[in-house]
Parts: sequence; C-alpha cells; structure tokens
Amino acid sequence: VQVRKDKAVVSTQSTGEQTHKTKPFHFTSLFNRSLLLLKFESNHLLTPSTHPSLLNSTQPTNKMSHDIHKHCVSIELHSGEPKGKSEEDISLGEGLEATYVATPSVQVRKDKAVFYITDLFGITIVNHKLLADAIAEESGLTVYVPDLLGKHEPSGKGAVPVEDQANFSPDYFKNWFGQNPLPTTSQRCQDFIKVLKEKRGFTSVAVVGFCWGGRFAAELASHPDVDGAAIVHAAFLADHNGNLNKDIVEAINKPTLWVLVKDDMAFPEGARKAAHEILEKNKVPNTFIDFESKDGSGKNRIEHGFAIRGSESDPIVVQARKEAKDHVVKFFRQLYHI
Repeated sequence: VQVRKDKAVVSTQSTGEQTHKTKPFHFTSLFNRSLLLLKFESNHLLTPSTHPSLLNSTQPTNKMSHDIHKHCVSIELHSGEPKGKSEEDISLGEGLEATYVATPSVQVRKDKAVFYITDLFGITIVNHKLLADAIAEESGLTVYVPDLLGKHEPSGKGAVPVEDQANFSPDYFKNWFGQNPLPTTSQRCQDFIKVLKEKRGFTSVAVVGFCWGGRFAAELASHPDVDGAAIVHAAFLADHNGNLNKDIVEAINKPTLWVLVKDDMAFPEGARKAAHEILEKNKVPNTFIDFESKDGSGKNRIEHGFAIRGSESDPIVVQARKEAKDHVVKFFRQLYHI
C-alpha cells in the first residue's frame, strides 16, 4: 500500500442544499461542506438531509449545568479488554495519569497521529480506551489519550467519578467547573501537541474530542500543528441561552467533522446553524452529521453522549455508536489519504 507522505489536499467545493439518500457507512465526501441528518430505523440509515449547526465557549452557568447533567454524565461502562499501553514519559505532569496509547497492527503513517480528548469522566473509564483501540486499528494511525483532568479529589477537582452519578446536580457542576477551569485544559491540550512533536517525532496530528472534549477539539482546529478535528456530540460550545461561541468557530481553519445528536440541548439548533454559516463563509471544509431515531413518543433514542457512553443492549444505539466511529475513522483516512 503506497501512502502519501505529503500534506493532504482537500476540496472546498460546497454540495449546496441538496437532499440525498444514503446507505449505512456511505455518504458524500467528508470534505464537502455539507450537513447530513442520519435517521436510524431497524438498524438502517434513512433520509439524510442538509442541515446547519454549532458552538459557544463561555464558562458554563448554573442553568447550563442543570440542562446538561442528565446526558452529559450518564454512562454505561462497555465490555472488553483494552489492547493499548500506558506511557509515563508523555504524561502531562504531576498528578496526571500516564497517557494511554493505542497502536494499530499496521501503522500506515509514522509521521501523523491522533490526539484523543475524553469527556468529563476522563481517561480512567474503559470506554475511551476501547474506542481508541478501534480507531487506531481501523485508521492505521496511533491514537494517544492523555489524562487532562487527573484523579478525582474531594474538592471536586479532577475527572468525574462514575459512582458520582447519583449526586449530579446543578451545584455539583458549578463546583466542578470552578475546580476544573476550561483555560487549564486548553493549555494542557497545547502542551500535549508539543509533547507529541518533541518526544514522538510527529510532524502534526489530527484530533478527536467527545462531549467536554469536543470543545477543545474545536479550539485545536485552528492550531498550526493540527491537520483536522472531529467533534463528537459537542458540548460547552454554546452558552446557557444556546448562543454560539463565535470566536472559536471563526478561528477554525482546518477541516472538521461534527458528529452530533439531533435536537441536542448541549448543542442547540441555533448554535449549530450559526457555526455552519461561519465555516461556509470562511470556506473551511466541514461536514455535520446529526443522528436521530425517534421512538413511539417522538423522543430521540440516540442521546447526547451516545458515541462513547451509549447502551450496549439497545440495537439502535449500538448501530449509531458504530456509525459514529466509522465516520471518525473515515475522516482521518481521508485527511491523510490513507
């Protein structure tokens, strides 16, 4: 297999406002600036339709915490045994765990890697390691999952522990964000890219972020050493009124993939529309994909957080999780012409 060693060249030609049909795992080029609504029924994708999206980055307020706490921090631990390894020499310092590294059986690009940013639960839950393993194996890229939060402390500092689910409340999250300020994590993300370049020799990286991590993936989509970013069920990119953080989106200058949930309160319609309009105006390659599968009451069975914390027993959610992972893998493979 001959792999390109130079930078990928991506098209910025828009697909316009067409509505098109698709089969599972097949859709228009990730570098076409389009929006797809992916509906699930009986484990099949139905009518993808064009649709806008996106962001805002102010410190989450009490009301915002109340709005998100049910889905942003509900979790089902997944079954499986991680295949990667922990590497101490590329941790981000005292109080932070070793970085989890998922290596593919066939590494197709030794000059590129994936920087994986977790949700609020951090590096300790098995779900992130299992997904990092799958992304690495299917993309042919080494995936690095650093600890950006540290272990949970009684003060509330550090990753959210799974056993705290019963205690989630607006006050819980108000305290958590006070103990774990967004700028601290933003700086750690910048530092980790530097670590990967200096200690592992990568020329540049791609990024994927989930929920809380999606906000930082969006920030990094303007970093000079980042080639592209996948943002999965983004959060903390809109304020409690649903207004987009336009500064982050205006700065984006690399291809982005947005894997989202239709009618997600953490990333509402108005913010997503504003984000898509900004990226189109700036002619930055982007693809937005919304997941939806309504039950008999009209509720979307695919909820915020599904791609990393979703059910292993609901076949609709299982299928959606697989689709989300496949879109991220395809994005990285197209980004690096693999």
